[in-house]
Amino acid sequence: MEKKYIPLANYFEVALQQEITLSFSELENIMGQALPNAAYLNKSWWKKTKPPLSHYLSWTNAGYHVIDVRLGTSITFSCTQTKTTVNNLSKNEEYPSAYIIRGIEASDARSFILLQEEIFQQTDFMYNVQNEVDLTVQQLRKNLAYWKQLKNRTILLCVLNGIFAGYAVVHGYKQTKAKHVASVRLAVKEEYQQKGIGSALMKAVESWSKQRDISRLELSVMEHNNVALHLFTKIGFKQEGIRQNAIKLNDTYINEYNLSKIL
Repeated sequence: MEKKYIPLANYFEVALQQEITLSFSELENIMGQALPNAAYLNKSWWKKTKPPLSHYLSWTNAGYHVIDVRLGTSITFSCTQTKTTVNNLSKNEEYPSAYIIRGIEASDARSFILLQEEIFQQTDFMYNVQNEVDLTVQQLRKNLAYWKQLKNRTILLCVLNGIFAGYAVVHGYKQTKAKHVASVRLAVKEEYQQKGIGSALMKAVESWSKQRDISRLELSVMEHNNVALHLFTKIGFKQEGIRQNAIKLNDTYINEYNLSKIL
């Protein structure tokens, strides 16, 4: 299968819905790539059954087939088999939503900046407030290109039914003596919390880190962020210290906990 369709195949592999309608933009969010022009112009591209089948296999291998094509608008898929695996799916919904986690692509830069700003607006637990990070699409794309050279920095995105739901930033150090260490920042949009996304993102962080010989992860949490503290403790992070009055929130000083995990 062509590399750019692998995230789409991963999505359909974990999907449980009998019928799924995804907009073209949602499909591209899942892929991290633009669909080819043929996908926008020809209904036959979506119902292709003859080689090459690189895109077609991404949903047919998981038991789905296309039942409706609205060019440039949306595609509806129907499942031809009963699926029992739950993987990374919510257990609290009648029609559970599927999500995948993948590395950020240059084409995601604008969407990531918007996602980050939305989360800054929703919570006081992040270290920036809305519109405080002066980051442009061009700057982020430049950063991503540099990170690929370093090989120890990335952003992992959680895409739920084609919508960006959360992210984890992994920031490895350049110094030779500290290349085995990386700091982590985790964030999930309010409406997508309590679905296991935070845990799944951290699992992906650990897997990605091990592949790059990163053996120590570090992060910081405000002392009143009980949900985050519970999550990180549950997955094996240990508290190492307290930074007294490290955060000033609404004229109140708040301590910050430093945590780490050895992989």
